[in-house]
Amino acid sequence: MSNPKEFASPACSANEADDAYMGFASRAEITAFLKELADAERTGQPHAEMLRRMLPKIRDDALHRELTARLRAQEAIESKT
Repeated sequence: MSNPKEFASPACSANEADDAYMGFASRAEITAFLKELADAERTGQPHAEMLRRMLPKIRDDALHRELTARLRAQEAIESKT
């Protein structure tokens, strides 16, 4: 019976680390952000900067695409004013 191979460094186990540990937004942060974003959109407040700050922290590809599309739409609106 062989022992499982141990990796030489913690980086080899990075895929097992929590998203927040790796610098991505936690589920709670994303939930709070989406609420804040919805409030900004509902009240017509500019929110492109808010999206720009959060996008690098989003690990989920589908959510990242959705927020990128919202950013582009908001940038188009803001550039007209």
